[in-house]
Amino acid sequence: MLSIAIPVYNYNILPLVERLHQEASSLNIPFEILVCDDASTMQFQNQTISRLSHTRFLQNSINQHVASTRNRLLKEAQYPWVLLLDADVFPLSETFVQTYIDQVNTGSFIQGGFTYQPTAKGVPQSLRETYGLKIEQYKHLHSCCNLFFNQRELQLEFDATIQTYGYEDTQFFLQLQQRNIEVRRIKNPVLHRSTESNAAYLARTKEACTVLAKLIEDQKIQAEDVQLSKLYKKLKNNNLTPLITGVQTVFGGLISRNLLGKKPSMLAYKLFKLIAFHQASLEIQKK
Repeated sequence: MLSIAIPVYNYNILPLVERLHQEASSLNIPFEILVCDDASTMQFQNQTISRLSHTRFLQNSINQHVASTRNRLLKEAQYPWVLLLDADVFPLSETFVQTYIDQVNTGSFIQGGFTYQPTAKGVPQSLRETYGLKIEQYKHLHSCCNLFFNQRELQLEFDATIQTYGYEDTQFFLQLQQRNIEVRRIKNPVLHRSTESNAAYLARTKEACTVLAKLIEDQKIQAEDVQLSKLYKKLKNNNLTPLITGVQTVFGGLISRNLLGKKPSMLAYKLFKLIAFHQASLEIQKK
């Protein structure tokens, strides 16, 4: 019936697995919970989940990144329906799994959505949380953190050539679009619990911009498919990209200080991404 698949890297997965196991066990359905650790460098005793019935803990010997790790989980899944979750989420509803089971006869690909809530963590996580609260939770289209689908029917996989962070979810959803697979959206959200520092999130943002530039260069994604690259193409067509270099020269330090601070601006974050994408595109052109 149901395979719950969760990739994990440097995160304590035990509370989430225990919560899912408790509910799934009460539903009287065949189920399994599969967790694949992507060669974490921090120890959380995640392997202890194996003591729970119908639960397996897998490990990558070397870091494969999220696309490959998700693919491994999809191949290992023994049941047709897969609930794909990120490690740093937590169900909001007490009937989270049941809500998905009730959808089995209504569609083959379902997205439950996600949300954020303010915390008192302060400066170190302010950027990730601000972006999540103000922008990300309202644009679930390209997020794979909470999906329910019939893998046996659809035979989906992620682009394993994406070997760093960024746009693997976008690529995945474009695959659905190309195959005319309807995405049904229901209200069954998870709470996103990010512990990522501002500095770490900015570093990952740069990585993602490089991935996007490469995907466009390889014609795996069209510039118009992503808001960032669509804007950049418009600027480029009007010979305005030198302005981006000017913004970086004059305001780069101010932008970075703002994004590393207590009250990061989403305008500053958009400019940061535009600069990073511009730099990545120039590097690709040099090769």
